[in-house]
Order: sequence, then C-alpha cells, then structure tokens
Amino acid sequence: MKKHRPIKGSQTPTPTPTPLDPNDLAPECIKVDKVYDWVFFSNQYENKNFIPDEHCRREVSEALAAGKDVDVKCIPADPEDVECRAKILEHGNPGRVSIVWTVPVRVKIFIKKKKICSFTVRTQFEDEVMLCVPEGIKDKHIHCKATDVQCNSNLPLMGPDPFGPMIPVRVLLCKDVQVEFPVKLEVLGKFCFPRPNDIPVPNGMECPLDAFEFPPQCDFFPVDNCECQATALARNEETFATFGTNGTVVMGTSTLEAEICQECALADSRFSYSFTDTDEDGDGPTPTPSPDFSFTFEPTTIDEVVCNTDADSLSVFGEGERSFDGTPEHVFYELRIFSDPAGFQLILRNTAGIVVFDSGIVDALVRYDECDTFADLLNNNNDNGNG
Repeated sequence: MKKHRPIKGSQTPTPTPTPLDPNDLAPECIKVDKVYDWVFFSNQYENKNFIPDEHCRREVSEALAAGKDVDVKCIPADPEDVECRAKILEHGNPGRVSIVWTVPVRVKIFIKKKKICSFTVRTQFEDEVMLCVPEGIKDKHIHCKATDVQCNSNLPLMGPDPFGPMIPVRVLLCKDVQVEFPVKLEVLGKFCFPRPNDIPVPNGMECPLDAFEFPPQCDFFPVDNCECQATALARNEETFATFGTNGTVVMGTSTLEAEICQECALADSRFSYSFTDTDEDGDGPTPTPSPDFSFTFEPTTIDEVVCNTDADSLSVFGEGERSFDGTPEHVFYELRIFSDPAGFQLILRNTAGIVVFDSGIVDALVRYDECDTFADLLNNNNDNGNG
C-alpha cells in the first residue's frame, strides 16, 4: 500500500513547504504511436548572405565606402515555418540519423537609421544525431520540429564582386526530435520526459539486426522511474559542519531547497544548498580570526536516487560545483533526506573520494512519499489473484 507521510521539521519563520507532484501508474489499453526515442537540443549557426536586390547592394556598398552607419536587423522565423527532413544513415541501438533544417529569416538593412531594403534568407543546417532506430523504423517515423528560433546580425562585410556586401546572420535553433512507431499496447502508463542528447556520434559502427514484428525498444529510453520522491526545505537552520580532511568543525547555518523525483521521474529533480559561517573565532589555538567557510553548492548532475522505504528516506548521488567567493571546486555529493526525524545531510567528496564537507543532520521541512512502480502493481495483482 502506498504511504503518505505528514510534513515534519521545524523552521523559524515557517515557510510554505513545496508540495509533491505524484505520477502514479494506471492500467491503460491504447492504440498509439510508441515513442522509441526523444531528444531536445539546440545549436547555433552563422551564414554570410549576399543582398539579392541590386539597388540595395549598390547603396550598401557606397555607404560602407563612405563610412556611413549601416545597421542590420534580423527577424526570426516562426518555429512552425522551420522545415526539417530526417534520413536514417544507419539503423541500430543507437543508430545514426541525419536531419536537415531549413530556417527562413527576415533581414532588414538601414543606412543612417533609414530602411533601405528587406529580404528573406533561407539558411540550411545539418545535424547528425544518435537515436534509437532499430530495423523496421523508417525515415517517416522520425518526427522533428523547431520549438524556438532566435537570430542576430553583425554589421555588413565588404564582399568580392559580383556578390558585393555580405550580411552575417547567426541563428539559434531549439529542436525537438522523436522516433515514433504505431503499435497496439496494453500498458501501465505515466508521463515521461526527454533525455539529453548525450550520445556522441562515432566515426563508424556496425550493428547486427534481427527481423521482428515490432522494432524492439532501446535500453536507454524510457528511463527508470523513481521508487520514491521527496521535497526538503531549510532556511538558515543551525548547522555544526565538518570541513576538510582534518575534521575542522564550524558552526553556521544551512539553506536547502530540494525537489527530488517530482512526478516520480529522475529528470524532474533539482536542489541547491548554501552554508553560512557564523563561527566568530573558529576552533584554532591562535587569536587570529578564522577563515570564512561560507560557500554555495549547485549540482551539475543528478545521477541516482536510492530509496529506503522502510525508513522513509532517500539518498541522491551526483557531481556538482562548490563555490567559495566565486571560486568553483568540482566535487561529488551525497544528499540524504529523512522523513523521521525530518531533516537532511549533505556530504561532499573531492575527486579522490575523500570527504571534504559533512553538514551533519540538519532540521528541514520534509515531504516524502513512495511512487507506484510496475513491480508494485504486478505484485498487487498477483496478491489479489492468490486471495
């Protein structure tokens, strides 16, 4: 049975705790396009474009030669006007896909702030992306679209005859690519999220493929669901922290905002932490003031969440940056969130695996809950059948 836990912990003053966003499984019978892969990424491109209007080219050339102010303004295309065409180069798990994007951009040219002409340039860019495209997936099953287009332009550049002045245009394109194939499924469903475009394109690869009725799903998508979820909130909570390899104890305050596995998805996780040193004279034998141990910490990756459902707690692991006065230090972290007693503990290790910071157990407002997983529902169904 799923357990819902009350809010625990003390705060002064008491803030509003972050609510949990559950993402419970439910049995569904569907006829649908199954998503075999889904990536979201962006790229910047820059092209130099000649001015198509002969009269405008001549005016811009004369203005540049005379040292007059020539300004260029570009207007980005609506994402719906961006065209894309995908072609599978190699099937595989993952396979290689080429995508050509065609982006129309409106360009306006001004001389002494007076508009001289405007025209549309159609720029084309090509990406190679590693996607889940097993045998049976075809080009038509790869759906690509632009979600946002931005552009800017620098001053015109003198170009060689007969092209005349060249207009540099830089385009930022945000892209969504999905691999879909129509299937009929009886499923246990919940919302899923895209993965990062983090598989490098190799120089060459060979993948043996077998024949099948439906293409098999790749092993890296969709990602596993979390077994539990939690939020934790602490503001200026008293902390006796341990610093360095020599175990220096420093008194201070901790501030933490954490949302782990919202909607029971690892991708929907975030947290931030800061420590403020309030120790006036430190614990050293000399009368000189102690160094300021205050720092901020931000995770760069959230790699794994380990749940302890018996103790109503979870542990988060990954890498991040600790910053003293703006100086970053790469560390590995372990964040533990407890429901009873309500609180958290943050442990940081250097690249050699040695503990360089331990917050100890700090009071916090905590919400904790278990997530429905496929195994939970299958076990419940088996128990009902045996009953």
